[in-house]
Amino acid sequence: MDEPVDVAWLVARVLRPGRSSGAPLADDPRRLFRATELVACRTCRGSGAVGGYTGDDPPEWEEEAWTCTDCGTLGRVAADTPLLDRPPVPAPFDADPDGVRHAEEAARTAVRRLAPWGVPAVDRVVWRVGGPLHRPVKATVPHPRAEVLRRLFFRDWSDELGRIPHHHVPLDGLTSLFAARAAWHARLGRAWRLAADRALTVPASADRPDAVGRSMADLPDPFTPLIEIWAAGYAFADATDDAIHLIAPEPA
Repeated sequence: MDEPVDVAWLVARVLRPGRSSGAPLADDPRRLFRATELVACRTCRGSGAVGGYTGDDPPEWEEEAWTCTDCGTLGRVAADTPLLDRPPVPAPFDADPDGVRHAEEAARTAVRRLAPWGVPAVDRVVWRVGGPLHRPVKATVPHPRAEVLRRLFFRDWSDELGRIPHHHVPLDGLTSLFAARAAWHARLGRAWRLAADRALTVPASADRPDAVGRSMADLPDPFTPLIEIWAAGYAFADATDDAIHLIAPEPA
């Protein structure tokens, strides 16, 4: 099967959108923005770590013994920021309104197509300009409920699908972290198409009632629209129960 996605080109596009001359973005209650000013997590106060007791007898309290699990941290930077209805940095959205609209619609399409796998069909999009990530790379497939696809592609159907080619991306900074996710989604997209070509049937072990017993050829492909987001120059960060999280690049 030919690979329809040039992965090297795709990862080079990550966080490098073009420019479009379409109508400016109109207000949309489904579109929110993360403020760029970081707000420290109340648990770890922005340190990214919390204290804990040692295993000594008697146990002693050790400051910053454990990574904080109550906030998304990248290194020691607290990742939570307030939500706004206007972009705190308008330049990326003013320069490419058509691309932004396309990325949003592609994201909503991808999430709708993941519904048989138990992913909530949310349509609210939260944009962040630059990083850091909210709970970085927590869900790579791209929602915890959809992780079952990883098991099907790379374990249950490994004999039928064979080895799925992987594009290695050296990790060096935030952009390359997202580029690695773009390459990963391209790999999953290839696995999906192979499974559809072979008309593989979702087994009961998948534990997804809306997908079990169905042929992959009849299920909607969520990875093609995900790849459209990366190709448009934006980044897919995560899908949660109440929003889809996208990233626009910081102005040059």
